[in-house]
Amino acid sequence: MSPEAYSVPSQSAELLHKGVLENPNLSSNIPPNAHHLVNFVKFRGNAKPSLPINWRFAESISSLKGLEALWVNALLGAKHQQGPVNIEIDTDHASLFVMSGLLVDVVDHQGSPLGQNLSRIQRIKSIFPTPGQDLRLGTPHRAALTGIYKTKDDQFYHLHSSLNANPSLTALGIPLDCEASSIAEATNDIQSYVANFGAKELDTLLNDTYRQAGSICLTTDEYKASAHGQLNAKAGLYELSHVPSETQKPTWWQDTAETGVKRPLAGLKVLEMTRVIAAPTISRGLAELGASVMRVTGPGVPDIYPLHADLNWGKWNCSIDLKTEVGKEELRNLIRQADVVVDGYRPGVMEKLGLGREVVLELVKDRSYGLVYVRENCYGWTGPWQGRSGWQQISDANCGVSYEYGRATGNDEPVTPVFPNSDYCTGAIGVSGVINAIIERAEKGGSIHLDTSINYYSQWLVNSVGTYPAEVWDDLWQRHQNLTFRHYDNMPVMIPIMMESLSKNSSAELFQPHFFEVRYSAAIDHYFKSLRPVLTFPAKEVRTGFNIGTRTNGHDAARWPEDLQAEAVA
Repeated sequence: MSPEAYSVPSQSAELLHKGVLENPNLSSNIPPNAHHLVNFVKFRGNAKPSLPINWRFAESISSLKGLEALWVNALLGAKHQQGPVNIEIDTDHASLFVMSGLLVDVVDHQGSPLGQNLSRIQRIKSIFPTPGQDLRLGTPHRAALTGIYKTKDDQFYHLHSSLNANPSLTALGIPLDCEASSIAEATNDIQSYVANFGAKELDTLLNDTYRQAGSICLTTDEYKASAHGQLNAKAGLYELSHVPSETQKPTWWQDTAETGVKRPLAGLKVLEMTRVIAAPTISRGLAELGASVMRVTGPGVPDIYPLHADLNWGKWNCSIDLKTEVGKEELRNLIRQADVVVDGYRPGVMEKLGLGREVVLELVKDRSYGLVYVRENCYGWTGPWQGRSGWQQISDANCGVSYEYGRATGNDEPVTPVFPNSDYCTGAIGVSGVINAIIERAEKGGSIHLDTSINYYSQWLVNSVGTYPAEVWDDLWQRHQNLTFRHYDNMPVMIPIMMESLSKNSSAELFQPHFFEVRYSAAIDHYFKSLRPVLTFPAKEVRTGFNIGTRTNGHDAARWPEDLQAEAVA
């Protein structure tokens, strides 16, 4: 297909039809009347793609937002007796969704950057500082650890510092006090250590012995041929299972004065036990439609604090020490009143604390309504790797996404495709899954298990979305001066270069003023310029946005307020 004949909006619409509605693996992920509801979803935007990645990221997130639109209309009909409304998705706007954390800024009430002598990230960190020692990025070796390195058997391996690089550094034999004058020097040093290991040896050492995130970089075919890939080949974007109960009858959540078509999820109580991007994006998406979210973290639990500027909108944030019985009872009390629990921790973490999914469902078995329990992980919920820790870059490496990006830019090596695309897309998938689950609870009663994973998304990207046609990719790549990265370039290196290229070559298409809005957080008395919600309702039947402003961890008390519009919980 020629670049002139290609259209991102048209291809997004086609992907929603063929890659979602007609996809046999996703038959359980779409509303029963989806083929009618899809007539109310419209895509618009510039015809040419703007993100210089060979994978069709714009079409991917646009069609997933289209799926979300189907479920919003399904909810409007099922709960609010409202006929389908028109929903529009601008594909350029949607493209920014997968990098929204890179776009948010601290501004004054007119939208001008606050403290123009500082960089954007410096402004964010001034509001959301990382307490204590930064064990993730605090030294050159920690900052360089998350990246792709070559093993002694000429394979490529993706290391990850997680939220504390010390265990992985120790596994490799690198002293924790190792010094380097730059990230480049530290990268070369880490490479010398990795070269002592074969790929499978390193994989076993990190995942089994040290229980740290890491993956051999596989091609798409190698992933599909793996035991894990084969066991997950038929997985949908998410998987639901019904837990019947004779005493928990079909029901919706408790309405508030705000519950209605305008704010379709108002009154829904969502308990979030997550960190980083994918799972927090699920609950942020629910908050965007009116849900009330209580985020739970704990003292000393590491986090990526700058992400709070993007992902903590619409959420209270409490701190609970789950290593104490008092703390566990605080969490139990929150669970007893919740409609949805979102668990994004490594598989088994909540079980070790005595608060895993089965215990939680037992906790609410005597109340009159069931619970939607959401689990999000990296690898999926079947197969030999299901219990592993993982991140967006790990999924990209594991499923072959990184290898194909590297090859598309002229090198036969894996390269992480820059943006946290698979994280944000998994979050968008989770929003659809939760709406599906709460409709199912209203129809069947009992509780609902909902499982999703970054790999579920990545498999769909590979199998159903795919890469740009050769001529379209060549045109896109040339418009960005054949921007090329190498396997040893990690996201902190690539992101500034990529953002500069977007600003230089795609600014008019991507960074349109109406894609952004200025929001005020009364909780911390600051204004932020953020990406607007992607779903647009031309007739304004639904108002997207957040009940409360962003804040950092531990800002609120660990209880549900009587007034779900309260800015803070004292």
